[in-house]
Amino acid sequence: MIKIRIAEIENFSPEVISQLREMATVDVIETEKEDLKKCLEEYDVFWFRLKFKIEKSDFPENIKCKYIVCPVTGLDHIDLDFCKQKGITVLSLKGEKEFLKKVRATAELTIALTLSLLRKLPQAIQSVKDYRWQRDLFKGNEIFEKKIGIVGVGRLGTITAQYFKAFGATVYGYDIVDFDESICTKINSLEELASMVDILSIHVAYQPSTHHLIDKKIIHCMQPTSVLINTSRGGVIQSEALLDALQKNEIAGAALDVLENEYDILQNKLIAYSTQNDHLLISPHIGGNTWESFEKTEMFLFNKLKKEINFV
Repeated sequence: MIKIRIAEIENFSPEVISQLREMATVDVIETEKEDLKKCLEEYDVFWFRLKFKIEKSDFPENIKCKYIVCPVTGLDHIDLDFCKQKGITVLSLKGEKEFLKKVRATAELTIALTLSLLRKLPQAIQSVKDYRWQRDLFKGNEIFEKKIGIVGVGRLGTITAQYFKAFGATVYGYDIVDFDESICTKINSLEELASMVDILSIHVAYQPSTHHLIDKKIIHCMQPTSVLINTSRGGVIQSEALLDALQKNEIAGAALDVLENEYDILQNKLIAYSTQNDHLLISPHIGGNTWESFEKTEMFLFNKLKKEINFV
């Protein structure tokens, strides 16, 4: 019988576990990085989210695993080339455009981070927790009538553009592929987009062509009063360039849900900077981390796995 390891157990769909157990042996065990070799040696299916990075060195000599299941659209935390070489199929949400239209958590978080940064919400809330009531310390800015730049007008970029429009903002977009200009006004270069907007929001997939897409040159194009929002992948932004711009007040602030090398945060300079500076907000990659998204994606991937393995 097929053996399945579910490696991140918190809030995993009981319904999906129940249905899997009708077809396979399922072990639901919280898994650590050091357990990977053994899991990939003993289980046919390894199901995890974003807890760790699976690299070539994590695979044992005798690999039993034939399927890695991961409910995300970005797969930069899995060595896909090695998986292909070893005949391991990676099942994810990448490319599932129709299904993903109903998964909007990351777009909603983009708006939440924007508001948190503009309205200084974390600091204001903490102030009240410290028994201070000083509203004048937290005068912020509105989204209404601001110019928004969407980098990557795909599924999430489109949804986010619609949300910003609902606030009364004017939305512009840049993408290397054509998009429906009823979504937002098309700008032909990333440099021009960065130079003209108040809020620059990143929504591109992470791949070699988008590595450090937002680099020193692009950040330098931004206005001193503008802010940068990133809920895509950390590697899209050149961290050192962003940190330098924040330190020199070349931009007004940034809010990030993702970082480069999220699996080694203790030495991360952006996190260190954020502990002392309120114009940088960082959340721990929670874009898709909602009850609704988990329920939808886990059931979707169960059906995808069922079809792939031809469970009866």
